[in-house]
Amino acid sequence: MSIVWSGKSLNDFGMRLHADLKFDGVERDVNEIEIPGRNGVVVIDNQRFKPVDQTFEFTITLLEGKSNLEVQIKEAQAFISNLYGFKDFSWVGEPNYIFKAKVNGKSSTSRSNPLRATMDVPVKLFPVKYLKDTYSNARSLISGKTFQSKGTQVAYPIITLTGTGNVTLTVNGKKLILKNVTGGVVIDCENQVVTDLAKKNSQMDKVYSYPFPNLNIGSNTISWDNSAFTGTIIERWCELA
Repeated sequence: MSIVWSGKSLNDFGMRLHADLKFDGVERDVNEIEIPGRNGVVVIDNQRFKPVDQTFEFTITLLEGKSNLEVQIKEAQAFISNLYGFKDFSWVGEPNYIFKAKVNGKSSTSRSNPLRATMDVPVKLFPVKYLKDTYSNARSLISGKTFQSKGTQVAYPIITLTGTGNVTLTVNGKKLILKNVTGGVVIDCENQVVTDLAKKNSQMDKVYSYPFPNLNIGSNTISWDNSAFTGTIIERWCELA
């Protein structure tokens, strides 16, 4: 089964994911506190889900034009070893979703013959998967217009405001105050950063309030108080991975 990871198809290394897969569920992050004299435990919810640890097993077969399997294995290992941060991950089993995944340790490769090897790759998955059609596609916003959620989890969108001056963005009643904006800003609510329109330079000095907003399950309304600005949104609706 084919996988695209950080924009690279693993088929380019002759890697195919085994069909025999084990899927672990997402675990809620909670603390259990024992109190003397009280039965059981007190559960404190940390309002988040833990990442999911998986091990993927691949078959590597010699590609046409490659001199030997060892060269191909080294190329695959070099690519895998650089995936130490969360990168976009998609696979043929769930074509309508984008995952985020990172390598969680070192890979292990066993060569069975000159034409075939197997590679085990420990992976840590982000606890949510994103609906592909809302992950990178921007749409125009109309200030004050209500729209409905598409995922099953709270979403952290990317909102772009284009304009110059002071503006207060309101998302479901939560305000994000921006001052002295020049040209526009990109508000990445998941990573909690604000950049210029080119996404190259930080504009966090323009932010005068906290926290960053999010989209709710159900109805959502986004507005801003300066008509000189226009807005777009990448909604990034998600479900549990």
